Amino acid sequence: MARKKGPESAQERPSPRTDNPFIHVPFSPKDLSSVGRPPGGGKKLLVPVDDEYRRILSQSLLQASTALSGERERYPSQLSTFVLRLREKGIAKSHRPIELTQEAGLQAAGHAKIDEMLVSADGSAISALHNLILTRKTKVITANLSVIEGVEPWGRARRNPSGPTELRQKGRGLLRLFQYQRSDFNSINQEAILRLLKLLHIDYSEIPIGRGLPLIAIRHVDRLDDSALESLLDYPGARQIYAEPTFYSRNSVSVPVTAASGSATASASTVYPTVAVFDTGVSTEALAIADWVKSRDTYVLPPDTNFEHGTAVASLVAGAAHFNDGHAWISPTQAYVHDVCGLEAAGSSFGELELRLREAVQRRPDIKVWNLSLGGAACDEQSFSDMSMALDDLSDRYGVLFVVAAGNYLDQPRRTWPNPAQLADRVSCPGESVRALTVGSISHVDAAGALSAAGHPTPYSRCGPGPVFTPKPDITHVGGGVHAPWAAGPSSLKVLTPNNHLGYGFGTSYAAPIASAMAANAWLAVTGHGALTPTPALVKALMIHSAQLSSPDYDAFERRYHGAGRPEAILKCLYDSDDSFTMVFQADLVPGMRWRKTPYPIPNALIHNGKFRGEIIITAAYAPPVDPGAGSEYVRANVELSFGEIDGNNIKGKVPMDGEEGQSGYEAAQVEHGSKWSPVKVHRKSFPQGTAVETWGLQATAMLRAFEPSLTHALPVTIIVTLRALDGNPDVRSDGVRALTQANWIHSALPVRTPIRT
Repeated sequence: MARKKGPESAQERPSPRTDNPFIHVPFSPKDLSSVGRPPGGGKKLLVPVDDEYRRILSQSLLQASTALSGERERYPSQLSTFVLRLREKGIAKSHRPIELTQEAGLQAAGHAKIDEMLVSADGSAISALHNLILTRKTKVITANLSVIEGVEPWGRARRNPSGPTELRQKGRGLLRLFQYQRSDFNSINQEAILRLLKLLHIDYSEIPIGRGLPLIAIRHVDRLDDSALESLLDYPGARQIYAEPTFYSRNSVSVPVTAASGSATASASTVYPTVAVFDTGVSTEALAIADWVKSRDTYVLPPDTNFEHGTAVASLVAGAAHFNDGHAWISPTQAYVHDVCGLEAAGSSFGELELRLREAVQRRPDIKVWNLSLGGAACDEQSFSDMSMALDDLSDRYGVLFVVAAGNYLDQPRRTWPNPAQLADRVSCPGESVRALTVGSISHVDAAGALSAAGHPTPYSRCGPGPVFTPKPDITHVGGGVHAPWAAGPSSLKVLTPNNHLGYGFGTSYAAPIASAMAANAWLAVTGHGALTPTPALVKALMIHSAQLSSPDYDAFERRYHGAGRPEAILKCLYDSDDSFTMVFQADLVPGMRWRKTPYPIPNALIHNGKFRGEIIITAAYAPPVDPGAGSEYVRANVELSFGEIDGNNIKGKVPMDGEEGQSGYEAAQVEHGSKWSPVKVHRKSFPQGTAVETWGLQATAMLRAFEPSLTHALPVTIIVTLRALDGNPDVRSDGVRALTQANWIHSALPVRTPIRT
């Protein structure tokens, strides 16, 4: 497959040096300035709205209302919910029929798919909407009507798409209520469903996940008679009712190849971080890592666990390189292990898993990196799973970073590389979590019978994107190759077994802990900095940026499997080589304000005949507000970056966001190709022929979704910018520091301590 021009391997470049730390530039209020309203937008007539158009639209509303009449009769005090199906050109916030819904007295109820706006109404609001469709002819209302292709009911088919059989078979379900704009309507909805559950004698528990109404776990659904189940499935205030999912570790350890030859050693003079391994538990007989397991928290006991998967994962946190003969592609970074035995070997249900994980994190909020080598079903194309939202909530509450395996695709046909065939191999839940660092797998060894070559995505590694084209996985790492017909072998990773032997294994479960150890060391390296406190977004940005620095500039298809690439070494998360110059910015964004740093210091070594000739690599990460009740609009804020030429009040971006080429400008295309609303932005461009820019600048702005309340605090964003030579020029770093000094920006070294080196 064709690849954009760029170095094939980071090994062609100079190595990072610990006397070249990344430079931290703190936020300064003077970097903010107000901006006017953006041009364009407004209420435009997208299609002609004549009497026939109004008649057809009103008929669509009446048909949807009739379809919901039965549940309205059963629950007259509850609102009915409708889907306003929007035209592609009308998905943008500026075009949505907000004035129409407000004038009719409808309650906004979030989104389903990106072109499906949900509104809830009682009988009077339905009548008012019908009257507005037929008779209201103001410019704004007419423009609103032109956006709507049709009206559909949110009935049982949308509420419980898998049907009642799956609920009965599982016996346990999850129920999410609609979240309305008015708090009194939400209280009425919550009180009504709890009364109904008690009336039907349904055992339940409430699970708070983020803002809004809690998720409701219902038990013993299989004991309900048909009438009771019908009553539950007809409740109009329920957005979704579905069988409770199960999450698994994917064991792939073969017959052990040898006894473990020596323990993973620790340096007495080195301070190591700790990674919490939430898994099936670490065997006490795994003596090779006994000194690395510093604490334990047990929720599951034998025979519900055999310690196989958890021991293998922990061995890679403690000594992946040690157990794999110091392979050059396997980071020598090590970390201690906090063993959380919270997952049954046969799988755990969402309710049990969420409860254990929440309790475990509450007990040890001092541990900042948590490895989750588990997965469930493939993520949805439009909505985020409850488990992924639970991780986001825990990350926000306790300031922890979850490193999550992308999941294993084990079905036929086997994927080869490159192979554009469409398979059902999307990232598994909860790998679509927007706060998590999601890790896919690549091969590291060429061996006879291996199904993938070194450097290629392994055949089992699930791919992106996540819901609404959120880029996932974020990065890849070594997960072990797989052999025909589908077995571990010489191309696989060596991992520790519960009886202290080494065995070959493979899986994204094994790529994640290698990345976890790196992330924990990066977090430790910046802890104690005088000007910033490390956050999950900062460390996630450092890991993704390191992957970019170590990897080719992948095209859009390749990124679905590689993410940003493989972070090669912990030093590349924090230090420059002599041919590169990296600054890490803190930007506190306020919607309606522009953050800008200019004139940007450009190393003189990258200027040739008045033109910039080099490569620009940018990574930004942030934790936007999220709303579990908003469906495809779960992420509630977007950040836009520009790096380029400053011309007065304007900026001409020179480094486009990945996947931006060819977008149509419509909201749907921006979501798919431009990574709009993704909380990670990746920009990269080489200028081998040079580009003439008089004044360079870096700029960022933020915007909120429709109906999102104003921020109570500024939105912190980490932006990492690397300027790099294309020819290995060793003067770039020193020239960059010199230019920064001349710019007189406040700055300091980012890392506080040097991470482990071997």
